[in-house]
Amino acid sequence: MEVIKKRVLENDILRVLRVKPFALMMLSEFFSQIAFNMQHFVLIFIIYNITRSNTAVSGLILSFMVPAVLFSVISGVYVDRWNKKKVLLFTHLIRGVLLLPFLIPNLHLGLIYVFTFLIAVATQFFTPAESSIIPQLVPRKLIVPANAVFSFGIFGIMLLAYIFSGPALLLLGKTYTIILLLSFFLASALVVAGIKIVDIKKIRPAEDTFMPRPNYSFVKEAKEIFVFIKKANKVMRALYMITIAQAVIFMFAVLAPGYVATILEAPLESLSLILVAPACVGLGVGSFMLGSRGKKIKHELVSAIGFMIAGIVLILMPLASRVTSYGFVQTLNSILPKIIHINILHLIVLMAFILGFGISLVFIPSNSTIQIETNEEMRGRMYGLLSSLVGAVSFLPVILAGGLADLFGVGAVITGVGVLMMVISVRYLFLIKF
Repeated sequence: MEVIKKRVLENDILRVLRVKPFALMMLSEFFSQIAFNMQHFVLIFIIYNITRSNTAVSGLILSFMVPAVLFSVISGVYVDRWNKKKVLLFTHLIRGVLLLPFLIPNLHLGLIYVFTFLIAVATQFFTPAESSIIPQLVPRKLIVPANAVFSFGIFGIMLLAYIFSGPALLLLGKTYTIILLLSFFLASALVVAGIKIVDIKKIRPAEDTFMPRPNYSFVKEAKEIFVFIKKANKVMRALYMITIAQAVIFMFAVLAPGYVATILEAPLESLSLILVAPACVGLGVGSFMLGSRGKKIKHELVSAIGFMIAGIVLILMPLASRVTSYGFVQTLNSILPKIIHINILHLIVLMAFILGFGISLVFIPSNSTIQIETNEEMRGRMYGLLSSLVGAVSFLPVILAGGLADLFGVGAVITGVGVLMMVISVRYLFLIKF
């Protein structure tokens, strides 16, 4: 019994959760990510219901992505020079305030895009700060499990946000839902205020203010990150994998409402239960596995495998309805009790689970590589550059995804994305010379 207890206590996942500053940051993430993701899901739900257009949903996604292209590198430079705890605190407060205009009845679609854009601008400072602060909160040996917990937490919270978005709108209505989200941002700011970062002044005295150092040069600091990436092949490849994977997620976010409504012919409100929930569970399983065995994994190989898994799933998803008509499935259904009769929704839930598992294999090792291979002075700029790359790479695909789905069908576009992911994963395997 003592041996089992010792092994449980020595599990890296549990060890990192016992680090108080990290635990507080995750609590803060709970409130802020609930608010942030519920806001987007509610808006996607409203816009698609009004327009029944994948292109209109693309517009919302783009209003969130464009600031990443315009401001991410800039924000990364400043985040490296500012106190990251203060950046988190003030971005929570700013995003909460920017939710106030959504309380206006019948807000115009264009204004929804504008205020979503402004919230996204604030988020460009929040994102590099939240990711780059992790190594300041946990020991180096716990960085991989910390990223596993962080990734699982982010997507798990996203799951909760998506699940409760519909019920919140039905029970509270738009006005009180927005007030709830605003209160979550404020709660997140309060939790961040209680985080104590050990020896942060020893890392950089100038970080205690929002003022740059006397010899501060924005252009020089921005150039440093590109020079570093050219020399650090592992970091470059990690950025490559995360950027492509995130672009695929954005594209799928555009296509998901149409996929549920046209291919699955299910109510739009079931989107979170059919796709998002199982995907987040899959990501959680992957996160736990990687977090528990973080020291033994080969980061680049695991990322490539995860990318390939996700590609295979996307290729198969539009074909799920055909699979249920195959003879072996019908024979199996004739044997099984009616209560567990296999249908298309069962297959989609399973595929979404595997998709989430594959994505976890991409994000966690790649993020850990970036944090391990970069120093404290450069980490904020690195994540700022990552956000910029994601926005730039995703911009055209997101526009095309909505338009092509309206023209040729959601299924054809999803299959095409899956094939592209397979090609990229094979190329990456040869690139790392597995």
